[in-house]
Amino acid sequence: MENNRKMKDFLSSIVLLLLSFFVLFESFGIYRKAGKLLYLSPALIPLMLGGILLILSIVLLLESLKDGGTKARTQEMKSMLQDIKKDPNSFRMLVGVVLMALYTFVLLGLLPFWLSTFLFMLLLMYFLEAGSLVKIVSVSLVVTILIIFLFQVCFRVPLP
Repeated sequence: MENNRKMKDFLSSIVLLLLSFFVLFESFGIYRKAGKLLYLSPALIPLMLGGILLILSIVLLLESLKDGGTKARTQEMKSMLQDIKKDPNSFRMLVGVVLMALYTFVLLGLLPFWLSTFLFMLLLMYFLEAGSLVKIVSVSLVVTILIIFLFQVCFRVPLP
């Protein structure tokens, strides 16, 4: 049980490290664009939070590496991934998370909002076998139109 917790801590610390580097990188971009002294810049708080997150994720990483080191944690992660591949529900959940990340970080940046939302809905429903292809396409289209109508027209919220 303790090793399972250490493996989860290891994985969490890697994700948090990546997030802290992203926050720090974006904060430096804000600082450069603002052109003000650091203590007057809007980047001060994100820089402080990114630094704190970096320090705490390093502490979590070091704590998770006790009793076995990197080799033991990577072996445990490989074993966990094998278990996920065998369990269809876990595999579906993992693919769903990957599709959401693809939508959020790739599709929204490359394509217009309506097209990326339609493609995300289409791919997710197709992967989850939500019905026939006609039903999947029609539901994806209707949901995309409703989202745009509700937020842009009714609530006047600008969509990305």
